Amino acid sequence: MSQFIESIRLQDDQFKNLFYHEQRMNHTLKNRCGITETFNLEAMLANIDRPRKGLYKCRIIYDDQSREIEFIPYKPKPVETLRIIEHDRINYEFKYADRKLINHLYDLRRGCDDILVVKRGLVTDSSYANIAFRKGKDWYTPWSALLKGTMRANLMQHDKIKEEEIRVADIKTFDSFKLINAMFEFDAPEIAVSNIVY
Repeated sequence: MSQFIESIRLQDDQFKNLFYHEQRMNHTLKNRCGITETFNLEAMLANIDRPRKGLYKCRIIYDDQSREIEFIPYKPKPVETLRIIEHDRINYEFKYADRKLINHLYDLRRGCDDILVVKRGLVTDSSYANIAFRKGKDWYTPWSALLKGTMRANLMQHDKIKEEEIRVADIKTFDSFKLINAMFEFDAPEIAVSNIVY
């Protein structure tokens, strides 16, 4: 049985975005493990011993039977450049603990800080985050994302970003981009699309 990961932002004793993380865990357990009972993430984390000050990644490794939880001090990794890497067969609909293929693609970045995976001509994600592109005042995220992230879901529900088909040729029509995931929310720096290397 495969193992899965959930990474949750814990800041000053407050877990962030639990509703979306719980939704994803329930979706994974149902579709990959056949578990139909609703899993209560908030109840599981309520009385767990945890750091009370600072910013941490709460990392849950789980499958149909086990739950392993760890807290890792978090410092954002600076990203200024992305290299486009094409892979037409990659599939990461569920957040698997096994990231061998993504790590292999990341190793092909050749001097860039991270990668931007393109699948069948469509823009997807970086190695660890969804991407959003700005055009004027509006933000757009690829509907073809490999993993529909929890912060991405939150931002879409609150109309801060819109889902759109984005092809490689479309990248130059945007002004800038930023990476988004559960740990740095929508706070990542805005970067010019010229920093995406072909």
